Amino acid sequence: MRVLEARFYPQQRAIDDFVVVGHLVWDGDGMTGQPTVQPSKSLIGLGTPATMLSKLQYLVEVTAPQTFDRLQGLKSHFWSFVDVSSSA
Repeated sequence: MRVLEARFYPQQRAIDDFVVVGHLVWDGDGMTGQPTVQPSKSLIGLGTPATMLSKLQYLVEVTAPQTFDRLQGLKSHFWSFVDVSSSA
């Protein structure tokens, strides 16, 4: 099982303050196919969780079919994707 943690940086990545939006989970090797998006409980206290989840789903769709690798290589000031497979 492969897992990426989706992190959103409200003030850009230069500041180490982020919100875990969710986890993207692939069964098997994680190199192909669409992941399951598991929203984070930390979104409950935020005012716009649906917007962040919608953007996350969009990023998953546009990076297919090699979503796992492409999200990790995404150049964004507001999003990062960290491989947490071994800790899942």
